[in-house]
Amino acid sequence: MASRRHALNPSKVKADLGALETNPPPEIFQQRLELRRRMSVVVFNLLSAVLLTASFVPFDCWYLAYVAMVPWGMALAGATARRWALLWAWLAGVLFWAVNLYWLWWITLVGYFALFIYLSAYWLVAALVLRAAMRRNWPIWIVLPVVWVSLEYLRAYVLSGFTWFYLAHTQYSRTWLIQIADLTGEYGVSFFVAMVNGAIIDLMISPLFARTKGQKGAGLRKLNFAGIPAVAVVAAALLGYGWWRVSQKTTSPGPVIGIVQQAYPIALGKKSEAEDRILQSHLDASEAFYGKGCDLVIWPETMLPPGLNVEVVGGDPANMSEGALQAREYAQQVAQMSWRLQCPILAGGLTIHLNPDPLDENDRILVKNSALWFDRTWKAGPVYSKVHPVPFSEYVPLKRSCLWLHRVLRWFVPEEMTQLEPGDRLVVFELAAHRDAGRPGATWAATATAPEAKRKWTLVTPICYEGIFARLCRQMINQDGPKADILVNLSNDGWFYWQWARHRSLEYPQHLVQYCFRAVENRVPVVRAVNTGISASIDSNGRIVAEVRDPQKKTRHRAMVAGALLLDGAMKDGAEFLPGHGPKLLVDNRITLYSRVGDAFAMLDSAAAIVLTVMLARKRGHRPDKRTSR
Repeated sequence: MASRRHALNPSKVKADLGALETNPPPEIFQQRLELRRRMSVVVFNLLSAVLLTASFVPFDCWYLAYVAMVPWGMALAGATARRWALLWAWLAGVLFWAVNLYWLWWITLVGYFALFIYLSAYWLVAALVLRAAMRRNWPIWIVLPVVWVSLEYLRAYVLSGFTWFYLAHTQYSRTWLIQIADLTGEYGVSFFVAMVNGAIIDLMISPLFARTKGQKGAGLRKLNFAGIPAVAVVAAALLGYGWWRVSQKTTSPGPVIGIVQQAYPIALGKKSEAEDRILQSHLDASEAFYGKGCDLVIWPETMLPPGLNVEVVGGDPANMSEGALQAREYAQQVAQMSWRLQCPILAGGLTIHLNPDPLDENDRILVKNSALWFDRTWKAGPVYSKVHPVPFSEYVPLKRSCLWLHRVLRWFVPEEMTQLEPGDRLVVFELAAHRDAGRPGATWAATATAPEAKRKWTLVTPICYEGIFARLCRQMINQDGPKADILVNLSNDGWFYWQWARHRSLEYPQHLVQYCFRAVENRVPVVRAVNTGISASIDSNGRIVAEVRDPQKKTRHRAMVAGALLLDGAMKDGAEFLPGHGPKLLVDNRITLYSRVGDAFAMLDSAAAIVLTVMLARKRGHRPDKRTSR
């Protein structure tokens, strides 16, 4: 039997190529990517939710943030069914928020569902604008960052604000890149990450070939890759600026600060640890700083027993109630420790005040979440009360404007959650260190009679949730007069430890990384004292330089561990810090553009987003012609 020939016929191949040149198939010149299978749209959206989750802590795959939104954008552009595309663009947001805010469900199930549904609405809004822009062939490398950053900025204000999971937070460990935050705030970093995603989306959804004008058939040209050189230029500028800022020598030695972290979780329906035991544990932990040259010791939020403010403990003991006398005794114990350490103690606690304008008999007492300063006297010194309490947990709104609705909303908040009154003013604490010039690291002197080097620093104390708001921290740091030297965050994240499963939730690192941007924005070092962790020190370039960790070398746990950290720079053989010690705090003399103008970049971006949206709404979006371009 004769064997079959498999060789190609050259004449036939040449004829086929000629036919393709004369009459090319329409797929070559298709104007847009098309995803005709609905399951493809589903998979692309789910892939984006997974990639974006992996780019945040604790996974820290920061590089995935630059492609995480690409499948989501491709699904928006390519889906042939508009409603299906928008539905799954929104559901991708639902999945992302539901998974990443899981640590809320054991605190408030109703609040958890309400929050992730609300937050996913931002994804839907972005999808509506982006799909309309795609239909008109607008450059997504411009549209995506403008829209996404404007929605992040809006999210910082609506319902008092929620700034979790900005795109910028994926890049907290890229020190050079995030230095732009001292000009634009964290929004500049988010803009760049979204810009890269947009440039890749443009490449993926556009045609690979297009007819060149004046050439029929064989003329092919590549698309306009404007987004790629733009991204390259911006990346080079950001990294160059970051290198310059990090290499500047603008710091000077700051105070020696001791951080106390204990591990007392909080759970609804479960009895908390006794307040006297919590106090004693912090007093015992502070003993580690005795004789170590401490200038200040800080304790986390709400670690003091309630009512240690002067209004309660400063009266005549003969006229005090039993509770007030007990509070007075607690205040004296803290003052005695301050005297023993020869330095002030800054600690968080609830303060109690008489209400000058009560609504009824149950409204005679006001409770505030405060930071109290103890300076070797049994009477607390300056007090800062939290001006931005957490809505629907620390306070229920509408108490003064619509009492009946306030009571309805209060019904959804567990009774165990004490309702707090917001503070009415910001406070700057002044710290004066007196050192014996003859003994490096000598203790803080009780008088100023001996030879000494004296230095004063100022610090501000956003409490817990307040520290995530760039605008509030900027306002605190840049009050009347020179900027504050140090930002001290007192937090209690004990709610987010699941006691029944002994689970250290991801809320802890998610909360921590936001302070890298607070440090860069105003060029101040940040020190955090957090019950259950993560307590840390962050330098003015946004680097996490020290943390309270599990003393056991086999683990790297930073949450639900008890310990103390002294920021004095003590090292072993000049190679590594001694256990329980960290780098000395360095204060920075730079004044940033962000300190002067605040969120001007985000405001301009939001204005551009409004103009862009109006333009899209005024004219009907262009739908690409499915016919072959001739």
